[in-house]
Amino acid sequence: MWKRALESISLEVEHRSQDGDRGPTLRVRDAEGRERLRFDCFRDFPHFHYDPEGRDEISALDPRGDSIAWVLNQLRIDFAGTLERAGSAKPEFPPEALEAALDAAEAEMRNPAIDFDALDLETLRARQSEKWSTYDADVLPAWVAEMDFPIAEPIQRVLERFLQRRDFGYPIAPNATGLPEVFAARMQERFGWNPDPTEVEILACVVQGLHVALDAYSAPGDGVVVQTPIYPPFLQVVAETGRRLVENTLVDSGERFEIDFDALRRDTDARTRVILFCNPHNPCGRVFGRSELEALATLACERDWVVVSDEIHADLVFDGREYLPFASISPEAAARTVTLTSATKAFNIPGLRCGLAHFGTPELRRRFNQAHPRNARGGIGLLGLLATNAAWQHSQPWLDSVVATLDGNRRFVAESIARDFPGVVHHLPEATYLAWLDVRALDLGSHPAKFFLEKARVALNEGRTFGERFDGYVRLNYATSRELLGDILERMLGALAQR
Repeated sequence: MWKRALESISLEVEHRSQDGDRGPTLRVRDAEGRERLRFDCFRDFPHFHYDPEGRDEISALDPRGDSIAWVLNQLRIDFAGTLERAGSAKPEFPPEALEAALDAAEAEMRNPAIDFDALDLETLRARQSEKWSTYDADVLPAWVAEMDFPIAEPIQRVLERFLQRRDFGYPIAPNATGLPEVFAARMQERFGWNPDPTEVEILACVVQGLHVALDAYSAPGDGVVVQTPIYPPFLQVVAETGRRLVENTLVDSGERFEIDFDALRRDTDARTRVILFCNPHNPCGRVFGRSELEALATLACERDWVVVSDEIHADLVFDGREYLPFASISPEAAARTVTLTSATKAFNIPGLRCGLAHFGTPELRRRFNQAHPRNARGGIGLLGLLATNAAWQHSQPWLDSVVATLDGNRRFVAESIARDFPGVVHHLPEATYLAWLDVRALDLGSHPAKFFLEKARVALNEGRTFGERFDGYVRLNYATSRELLGDILERMLGALAQR
């Protein structure tokens, strides 16, 4: 139970189940410890209790809305008057102390503790998502980039509320969702970047944004820079749109992968129009620093490139590193940048299909919409919009816990590789939940993931799908429980021992 004292009163938060209903309860007690107010923000029957003169008066809350938001809003507006009506003496304390206490209570109400290591294998195997339904039941999947963890409670609550009401009508118009403003506020709070919310388009996903961007800012035959190894859709979109791949292979310095700026200058020509940039980088796990971003921005300005920056992993950064959105580097960089992002990766809701594109200038946005108008791109489902809002506005405590769990997992993988897999090269990821493993020393041929699938019954991603030069690599997803992660690594080690 969470508790916060404020001189003559105290706030308590408890997560409860009652008669099949469940949800957070906020209690307000007086100096004698007597419960004066109780707000039960349950899923089915949200309500609150007054207790003036020993009576327990129950009033229902509107089940259609966000009961937690309603409760906290009422207390912020008139906390003292609400307590007086409940029979308590008028409290006296600084407004800022009350605001801090209510903010903390709201975070606790919305985000109950979750044990991310308490995953049930049979429950995971029953999932219909691509990760768990592609392979046979005896295979442990550690490939496609989705997490095994339960989603954040604020997202769960909003989805349950709409499912319960069978509310599957048309979503409100994209401009009325409030999502661009929520995005802009989050970028400012998290990364010190102030994007203009009026220059945002809501998309189905980041990959859709890649396709539209190449049609908008280049022509068939034009060069598009892709920095390999790279998330496979980057390579696919270049081929599918008839553009010319300009491959800029990242260089392994022995400690991390870095941009080869000499090759980037040498291998690009006057018909190179776009660079598809990925930061944090998938699969290498790099968080590119300011000097690297400034050098890339300078080159993009010199060569007049549009920078299409996939920043979907921005929330999954470790060790307190500073993450810098590319558009925040300088006004000149912003003016040629299209930022693609989504809550789906960090908050584990990729099936809800909702992403955003931010444009550094109105002209970039105009060209994007001219290439593929909104109706041609397809609408966004109501649940994706709602879930994204719930993620970015209310689910940061959940994300903080997830990142701490992933931090432990990435170190566990690194220690296991260094100890048990001699010859395998692996750099500790600075971000993401993906380990990029150079297994060429194991002599497993050009399809090492196939070996581990057949011999270890572990599904990994083949390195060659991230670039033709990476036949001897695999990508491992470590966003699961420590027990399952240990089983994955043990199976891989056992398969190698039995060769």
